Amino acid sequence: MTDKIICVTPNVALDRTLVVPDFAVGHISRINRGVVVPGGKGLNMMRAVKILGGHPLSMGLLGGHTGRMVAAMVQEAGYKAEWTWFDGESRTCTIIANAEGVSTVINESGQVGSSDWRALADDVCRVAESQTASAVCFCGSVPEGAPADAPADAIRRLKALGKRVWIDSSGRALSNAIAARPFAIKVNAEELAAAMKLDAQKRTEVIDAATSLLNHGIQIVVVSLGAEGALLLAKDVFLKATPPRIRPVDPIASGDCLHAGIVTALARGESHAEAIRSGVAAGTVNALYAGGAQFAYSHYLGMLSETRVEVLSR
Repeated sequence: MTDKIICVTPNVALDRTLVVPDFAVGHISRINRGVVVPGGKGLNMMRAVKILGGHPLSMGLLGGHTGRMVAAMVQEAGYKAEWTWFDGESRTCTIIANAEGVSTVINESGQVGSSDWRALADDVCRVAESQTASAVCFCGSVPEGAPADAPADAIRRLKALGKRVWIDSSGRALSNAIAARPFAIKVNAEELAAAMKLDAQKRTEVIDAATSLLNHGIQIVVVSLGAEGALLLAKDVFLKATPPRIRPVDPIASGDCLHAGIVTALARGESHAEAIRSGVAAGTVNALYAGGAQFAYSHYLGMLSETRVEVLSR
């Protein structure tokens, strides 16, 4: 049995996905149903890890009626979770996918107090110390009201406990995380460029930035390239995985599934090459399903066989 993968969602949401083929602003559309799931990047990752045969443990901040709904849905689906509760209401997000697989996303920002963030950090450190965990993954945005240095404070504490911390975030939260030097980061080219104040259009600059992060103590840097696949950089390793071309239905959460595929493969002791292949296959097959991390394992295996990995030089 592989170790647990702790999936931390600081800014949990209830996600409602609507596939509206004729979606247009100002237009009335009628659809048969929507897909409602617990959302936020860590919860998407949780579902993908489980599909891929891993053992996720979900953590995050929950509040109010929406938070209770999320907790109940996670429990009813059979996932393990350790929640940190706050006085307030968890956010709701709406995703509208059109016939071309292009999604319009309306995200509430989320609002907590600084003491709520500290309670979450305490809980994550407590659980991580008591569990045999191959990775602690902080996924997604940090809610408004968290301390200015979040999540760097939690990363430093977890590193002191000897835990491997993965970060998938953006903006100030990503910059703070980079300064704390986690074990690994998973970002897209635009997020990394913004954090490092670079031109996202210049692939060479993005690669140089990823290499500089390795030189400063981060062990793995994964850069998502969207439909082109992803790069993985580690010491003496530079890989690119490329998926087959698809016609997406809903690409939301594909980055989370990429993250899940990599971390789950590494937890099984697989190589960097197999890990990036698994991640890109999971991210790609996810885009063929609505709702975020709802794909079939058999479909993933087919995508895995069509995903190629090449060794690059830098």
